[in-house]
Amino acid sequence: MKDYEPEEFEDELERLKQENEIKRMKLKLEYGADFPIDLPNTDLHPEVESQFLDNVMEFEKAFHNSERVMIYDFIGKPEYKISEAIPDSAIGDELERILEILDQNQIDVATLCEVDDRVLYQFITEELFFTETDNIRMEGWFSHFTYEEFHPNHEYDLRNSCTDFFGSFLNNDSDFFTGHLTKEASENKWFDNFRQAFNSFTLNKLVITNIQFDETSAKVLFDIDFSGVIEGSNLTETYSGSGEMNFILQWGYWYINEVTLPPNQK
Repeated sequence: MKDYEPEEFEDELERLKQENEIKRMKLKLEYGADFPIDLPNTDLHPEVESQFLDNVMEFEKAFHNSERVMIYDFIGKPEYKISEAIPDSAIGDELERILEILDQNQIDVATLCEVDDRVLYQFITEELFFTETDNIRMEGWFSHFTYEEFHPNHEYDLRNSCTDFFGSFLNNDSDFFTGHLTKEASENKWFDNFRQAFNSFTLNKLVITNIQFDETSAKVLFDIDFSGVIEGSNLTETYSGSGEMNFILQWGYWYINEVTLPPNQK
């Protein structure tokens, strides 16, 4: 930032604020961009905000003027071998070479779980290459693709959903657990009533013992041990034993429809 005399500095800040307001209006009118109402009132320096708005404008122009192209065309149609022609001893190097070409063209490929090198190579060369992307190239701009978006790992998702649910449900300062529930379950007063009966919880153990699923529903069995301090007292109730969580697959995500906890220990 330039150095200004105090009076000049205030004038420059005011000028930048007015310019930023014009930029926000232009982005909204031309591209439908929406910004938080209180953005001008945040601690964001007007010069930093100006650069941010310029970057948004650059992206919007590029996006609205771009066309869709296959990723293989986007990265320059590099030569590659079919998976079956690559020996096991060389598949790792070939995968690394292809990933480097993608990275050089601002395309990132990641996995949430461990995926065999040959499986990932086949996914990239037989599937991802022929997926369309926006024909946009901007400094610092990457397109991100995750293997599990194309080939979901349901066991991984169900395990995480169960763990994340209890991490939030047994924390009275968090309501994130509601995002894991189906609409019907979120309307069930049991969840709120149970939490409100306790002042705090202590989770001692959560072990997932079995996961079963088909194309539309799933069941997660678990062993759990937790205690809760009853609201308005120093008394504690403990829940320890086996429980069950039922899921429904909706819009590509697993949502919890029902939770059965073990009985409290008298």
